[in-house]
Amino acid sequence: MLETLKEIDTQWFLWINSHHTTALDWTMWTLSQHWSWAVVLALAIIPLVFYTGTEKNYRKIYLERQWWMVIVGVGLCFFLADQGSVHLFKEQFHRLRPCHAIESVRMFKTSCGGQYGFVSSHAANAWAVTTFLICCMAKKMKNKWPIILLLIWAILTCYSRSYLGKHYPGDLICGALFGTIIGLIIYMLCHCFKNNYNKRNKIGKNTFI
Repeated sequence: MLETLKEIDTQWFLWINSHHTTALDWTMWTLSQHWSWAVVLALAIIPLVFYTGTEKNYRKIYLERQWWMVIVGVGLCFFLADQGSVHLFKEQFHRLRPCHAIESVRMFKTSCGGQYGFVSSHAANAWAVTTFLICCMAKKMKNKWPIILLLIWAILTCYSRSYLGKHYPGDLICGALFGTIIGLIIYMLCHCFKNNYNKRNKIGKNTFI
């Protein structure tokens, strides 16, 4: 059974890695870069830490009372997902990256990197942060487009890792599941902390977290 799954995983990877165009090359490469992550996350976080109100007949931008909890939550998601993917999985399972195990792997403007690839740190990080932010957005935003765009970003980020030859799809799926669990845990911890903090300081309920 395990060998069959590995074979399916390999064939799936080879299909993704072999279907490429010039436009996709640059798109997938961009999605894997840390600077592009910074842009995406900044655009996602800004609506959560600011809100627009009215004062004397004109609009004014305010800072949310507990804006810092979003920043801390995102930081914890990155730290736990990144370190967990390495110490709980890569160092335990020792599954070689496809670019180390298969000679015909096509790579674009990137090197193979570390020896082991299960689970994908990119997938774990992307889905941990995405899950956490979506939970925050679900309570604050009526418009669901930011949530949809975040999901598309997380999915394409995972796809880019197989496209660039760095991970098997199985590495990405398991990394995404691990990251989703991390994101949910961090959100619940932040939510509990916020409720306790508000009770002690007699502060009303916030619109997010």
